[in-house]
Formats: sequence, C-alpha cells, structure tokens
Amino acid sequence: MKKHLSLLLVTAAFGLTACSSSINPETGQRADPLEPFNRAMWKVNYEYLDPYLLEPVAKGWRDYVPSPVKTGLVNVANNLDEPASFVNRLLEGEGKKAMVHFTRFWFNSIFGLGGLIDFASLTDDLKLENGRRTFGDTLGRYNVPTGPYVMLPGYGPATPRQDLGGIVDTAYPTLSMLTMPWTVAKFSVQGIDKRAKLLDQGALLKQSQDPYTTFREAYFQNLDFKVKDGKTDNQDGKEILSDEELKNID
Repeated sequence: MKKHLSLLLVTAAFGLTACSSSINPETGQRADPLEPFNRAMWKVNYEYLDPYLLEPVAKGWRDYVPSPVKTGLVNVANNLDEPASFVNRLLEGEGKKAMVHFTRFWFNSIFGLGGLIDFASLTDDLKLENGRRTFGDTLGRYNVPTGPYVMLPGYGPATPRQDLGGIVDTAYPTLSMLTMPWTVAKFSVQGIDKRAKLLDQGALLKQSQDPYTTFREAYFQNLDFKVKDGKTDNQDGKEILSDEELKNID
C-alpha cells in the first residue's frame, strides 16, 4: 500500500513540475506562481511559529542538550537514511558512491551500536561530503524540474520534486519498517538539529530588504548544491550561503 501511494505521489509530482520555479533567463527573476499564498504562509511561519516555537526548541537543543546525546541521536537518525541513499545512488548510476552508503550502514549499525557512533566517518573512504541522497535529489540529477515553490505552515518551503518525490524514500528499507512513532522521532530529531544549525543565519534574514525572497533563493541554492554534489560555483556572485554553510545543511 505504501509503495503504491509513493508511486502515485511521484506521478503527481511529475504533473506539477510543468509549472516550475525556474529563473527566467531574460528577466533574471524566479517564477513564483504561488507568491501571494507563500508570502501569507511565510508571515505565519517567520513571525509567529518560528520565533515562538521552533527557534526556542532549536536553542534548547543547541545550548542545553549534552553534545554526546545530540550527536548520538542525529547519528542514529541519519544512519536510517543510508539504505535509501544507497538505492538513489544506484538509480543515478553512481555505483561507487552507492557502496559508500551501503558500507556505512552495516558498519555503523554493527560496530556503532545501531548508528549511535559514526565510526564509518573515521575512515577517509567512508566519509560523506554531502550527506544523504534523496529520491528528489536523484530526480534533480536527471533534470526533472522542481515544480512550483510553496511555503507550507509549520513545515516550511517545499517543491513537488523534492517533497512528494522524497516520499519514495520511505518505501525503501529501513525507513519502510519504522512504525509511526519512530518515524516521527527520526524526522523530529533531524528537523530540530537542522533548525539549530541555521540559528546563526537569522541575522541574514533580519538585514535583508525582503526576507521572503532571500529565504526562497537560499532554499534553491541549497537544492542546487545537493543535486550537483557541492559542485556549484559563485561566478555570478548571487549565492546567499557559503559552501561551508551549505555543507552543514542537509
């Protein structure tokens, strides 16, 4: 049932990509067909949900949770993504990179106490430069458009390619074997940790003349960075986040 639902959602994602959030080469402006709705949801997220809920939780996670506990929980959550990354790399024809994910999973699962300790990263050949590989990234590798950009309340930015396509990952072992409580716990840990890593970028939005546009372009810069395995350049000088900052955001 889950597999059929995933295929249905991917089909819907392909249909929605006809209205892509691409940049018009003549005007240099990004298409944002849902901008009125997105700006309204941005106001809800940026002015209410984030400062009163997400940011305090992220600060508590960063400042008060012991580092070994944080690292261990994030390692376990990330280790569960390795099989999906393995399959997605195979779909891209990246056999060598696929085997890195495969080896990391069994190595950390066995010797790292279920992924609690990231022993694999102590070996140069098993270090990950750009983190997990989602099915949405794989679609991007094959030049499938992102589809329209949409800001969802409480969730944040999304596109059909990344978010509907990414549901396919949940059909792969081991994610498909997680119960709902474990699935919620996994994505909660990863989401809070990701928000904590972005705390220092808050000043960038506050100083921006249009925080909505700045955030949107940073989102697409990060997508491009992941799809191209960190091979983006800064020739046009429009990048909002540095390569080092992008490496810390999964």
